[in-house]
Amino acid sequence: MEASQVAVGTMGWGYADWSGPFYPEASASRDYLSLYGRVFNAVEIDSTFYGTPRKSQVMAWASAVPNEFSFCPKVPRAISHEMRLAGVEPHLEEFAHVMGNMGTKLGAMLIQLPPDFTRDELPALQALVPRLADIAASGARWALEFRHRSLMAPDVLELAANHRVAVVSADYVRMDRRFDQTTDFVYLRLIGRHGEYPKHDRTYGNRSADIDEWADTLAGQLPQLNAAFVFCNNDYEGFSPASANRFKNRIGQPTV
Repeated sequence: MEASQVAVGTMGWGYADWSGPFYPEASASRDYLSLYGRVFNAVEIDSTFYGTPRKSQVMAWASAVPNEFSFCPKVPRAISHEMRLAGVEPHLEEFAHVMGNMGTKLGAMLIQLPPDFTRDELPALQALVPRLADIAASGARWALEFRHRSLMAPDVLELAANHRVAVVSADYVRMDRRFDQTTDFVYLRLIGRHGEYPKHDRTYGNRSADIDEWADTLAGQLPQLNAAFVFCNNDYEGFSPASANRFKNRIGQPTV
């Protein structure tokens, strides 16, 4: 794939602090997503972490953005954090079915595991990962984010690779920085330290050197990929639209 095809965006879009610095001040919050879609071609949906949305909501999101746009929803925490992947297939099937109403705008579905999910719970992961391809909506992808170092091991990476599941690469304070390609797409999250900045109305930090390093690493992998998703958090530099635009610039994409 070409750098121009990399999907770059932010984690969420409905931030009040963005009114003025990003969205026109007079904009209604109901218009934020359509305005966002004029600038970025992908977004990670954080609200789905708190529960599976209604079909009508999913279809409204999809209709608000251009055709060449990707949504990457987080799997509900009830599945990842409360049930801890055990016996979750019916719930994942429901989630994938509802999100499938996005059609081609559904990018990858993110399963973010809690920091205390360790190798002690590896059997639950080993049981679920082989089933993900059958659970997913047609053509949908899965990405797994580990937040405990014990899971970043050869056997876990092999498990993901055998079933074409991406292991998330994350710039996150709890984890080592690493880029493990386990399938034909990658999922990169630039997160930073939670609560680092009290407001998210402008850039407060400078992570340009880190962004350069991630962009260079991604560029080296592009010939082997069919898709790439990159998302920036407000905690990374204080204002994720600026961080996402910095990444776009770094890989040669035009910015708005």
